[in-house]
Amino acid sequence: MSTSPSGTDARQSVAILSSAPVGGAGIAARRLADALIAHTDLDVDFLDGAALGEFLPDDVAPKISYSNRIVSDVHFSVEFPGFARGWLVEMLKGYDLVNIHWASTILSLAEIDAVTRTGQPVAFTLHDFNYVSGGCHYPGPCERMATGCHACPQIDRTLAGLDVPPRLYRIKAGIFARENVHLTAPSHYVRDRAVASGIVPEARAHVVRNPYAPLEAPLVRGADAPLRLLLIADYLSERRKNMALALDALALLSRDGAPLVVDLVGHGDSAVRKLLDATGVPYVAHGRITDHAVITEVYRGADILLTASSEDNWPNILVEAGVYGGIPVVGPGHGCAEFVEAFGFGEIAADYSAKAFAAAIARAIDARTPAAVEAAIAQIREAHDPAAIAGTFAQMFASPRAVRGV
Repeated sequence: MSTSPSGTDARQSVAILSSAPVGGAGIAARRLADALIAHTDLDVDFLDGAALGEFLPDDVAPKISYSNRIVSDVHFSVEFPGFARGWLVEMLKGYDLVNIHWASTILSLAEIDAVTRTGQPVAFTLHDFNYVSGGCHYPGPCERMATGCHACPQIDRTLAGLDVPPRLYRIKAGIFARENVHLTAPSHYVRDRAVASGIVPEARAHVVRNPYAPLEAPLVRGADAPLRLLLIADYLSERRKNMALALDALALLSRDGAPLVVDLVGHGDSAVRKLLDATGVPYVAHGRITDHAVITEVYRGADILLTASSEDNWPNILVEAGVYGGIPVVGPGHGCAEFVEAFGFGEIAADYSAKAFAAAIARAIDARTPAAVEAAIAQIREAHDPAAIAGTFAQMFASPRAVRGV
């Protein structure tokens, strides 16, 4: 805790690091910074590439994915360790807490290692598994995080050798072994799997939801309005998102006579549009939307949010659609199912088949009542209230006096 020269308590300072304020992880990091600024007495600096004025060199942290695209096409981040900037380490040591989100293009492992060796409190906020793995963002069926990421099945061996993932894992494990280093994640799924891998003790791994404040009130829909189903992803063509499976489910549903309109949002929608054309389901292709006020209007119009993702954390889209009453239909076994179970809102497909997802969509349509939607909206808003999340974070990592009203 910082103190002034006279010995009186000074405001504690927090650095929140994210490569950029965009994308799911960057948006969540920026929202946490805003919540802490608005609802606590912490001094908060949001540090991204623009604020720092530079990114890591490409030969240290290549921006391309090192995925072999065989097991998965999810991004695989590689760093060639040893690069450290003294000025950045010294600057970060001046904060009372360093909170690292998705920062692999602005902050090296050597720099994190140097900061944590001083005893500086550091909290990683995991939006995927990169900081507890040898480089993969989602391990898929691979269980080798528990054995140090040896013989990685995902890395492209034409770009880097098999020695790279275990080397990166050892550096990360050394960082998390220090008692001043904690981990938070918005889902139990990611938090518990990180603990199970052995990289961080359970006592230093926490669940803290992402803050979100809705911009508008939920839309009151007319009884004769067509049912609208939302498909949304940063990259619609990523295999983990299972977009083809989602569309096969919609095709089955449409053949059963359920009238609906699809709203399609995200990168790479041209290939998905071709698949949608084949289903005969009417749709509106919005492309990628960066203005949150614009996407809010899409959320407000959505009755169902369909995500067939095979693996996910606690996606912003579930929260953002949920606070406006969008009913989630998701796959089993990860953070999306955890969201549905946490609020008793939505449907979980029995397995990853078109038939199972079509059945889950049909159940969501049948179970949709104004009372159920209204109750879920209230629960989701309360669980992600920025003031409450900021208070939880501040009490966990800072003095209770940092929380206003305490």
